[in-house]
Amino acid sequence: MLETGFVYSTIIDPLLGNLRKRLALEINKGDTVIDIACGTGAQLFELAAKAKSVTGVDLSESMVRYSTNNAKKQKVSNATFVVGDATDLRIFYQQKFDVAILSMALHQFDPDLHKIILGEIKKVAEKIVVLDYAVPLPKNYVGVGSKVAEFLAGIEHNRNFKSYSQAGGLATILPANGFAIKRSKFIGKGAFQLVVAENHSV
Repeated sequence: MLETGFVYSTIIDPLLGNLRKRLALEINKGDTVIDIACGTGAQLFELAAKAKSVTGVDLSESMVRYSTNNAKKQKVSNATFVVGDATDLRIFYQQKFDVAILSMALHQFDPDLHKIILGEIKKVAEKIVVLDYAVPLPKNYVGVGSKVAEFLAGIEHNRNFKSYSQAGGLATILPANGFAIKRSKFIGKGAFQLVVAENHSV
């Protein structure tokens, strides 16, 4: 439904501004960063001045085209955007990143893909910073609004969101797929969880 970069950047990105600023605090100066399912690249633009390099990957050609053009307009020289599938990151196997970002994306995927996606991320970065919905969502206006937004996103999207919630969210999904949670914080009126985790199989 929100396939184009212009539509997403106009409607969704402004709502997530404070969350992006909070996530950026988890990135160290000089880090090399890869953002899986980067969308419009808004998160990477938030931290590009601090990171050594930022690389965005998204399956949508529209999103990547929008991000690339936006990087040129903003004169962000250390940002690269690539059309790619989160289930196959082999083009990055030879260049390890300091940190991988998965921001408001995991709940969108079919639960059967969680293991594959997180397994691929472990191959390109040992540290991951994940931002997604808290489970359970609070019963305040942000929590209720989040449920409404996911419902309006479409049948498949909402089904994946419900599966993510039923699985226990980040606190369950990350450890079950080889990541040890180092830090966790609830933000955005308690509706979102920010987690820093590391590959514990290393």
